[in-house]
Amino acid sequence: MKSEVFSRYARCYDLLYRDKDYAGESRFVDGLLCQAGVQTGSILDVGCGTGAHARELARLGWKVTGVDLSTEMIDIARQRIPPGFEIEFSPGAAAEFNLGRTFCSVVSLFHVASYHVGPEDLFRMFVNVRRHLVSGGIFIFDFWHGPGVLADPPVSRIRRVEDDCIRVIRISEPVHRPERCAVDVNYEIQIEDIPGKTVECFRETHRMRYFFLPELEFMLGRAGFSVEALQAGLSEKKLDRHAWHGLIVARGL
Repeated sequence: MKSEVFSRYARCYDLLYRDKDYAGESRFVDGLLCQAGVQTGSILDVGCGTGAHARELARLGWKVTGVDLSTEMIDIARQRIPPGFEIEFSPGAAAEFNLGRTFCSVVSLFHVASYHVGPEDLFRMFVNVRRHLVSGGIFIFDFWHGPGVLADPPVSRIRRVEDDCIRVIRISEPVHRPERCAVDVNYEIQIEDIPGKTVECFRETHRMRYFFLPELEFMLGRAGFSVEALQAGLSEKKLDRHAWHGLIVARGL
């Protein structure tokens, strides 16, 4: 994943996803961890973005550390730590960071795994996560699920959002590359500074990889994990061929 991705996007990221149920998703993850026998302790959020899941997990009692490739995202996350909470945020690529310690559990949400498009990229992320996880610890991550993407290919969309400071128009035009099991999501973004009456326009391409269960299970096994549960994303539904988003609960061996 290139470091330029999300660099300018960070400014409007939270506004674009303000309707996302971070609190509900964090409670769901907390429930999965409890079911797996990890009910308290330290948790590492890989690809934490601006820290929304990290903040909600901290409110649930977890001691949270977040890592993200984008220094702009990390800067925002640090600014938004609630008073009285000790949450640590550090810049770093998912496959390369080294915090020098292990955690009781690791999560990687909002399809961070699918930003790893090279042949060995996701495997290297799994190896690095395992290095930061105690034996018997739990790793939870979500991803774009191949059968669902093929059954319902991505389409162009326009999203408009605003608050008191900025007005954002985002046009997403996906290009499906089935020979690579990938989708290039081409974003054209316009940010209007309402008080300053200025407009910034830019383009970013986010290449996303979709995965199939056999390859994920193989990579996880090589990296030192066993798969314990499969879900259709952050929901109680079981993963099937119609699900666009998958979620895996894995245990470090």
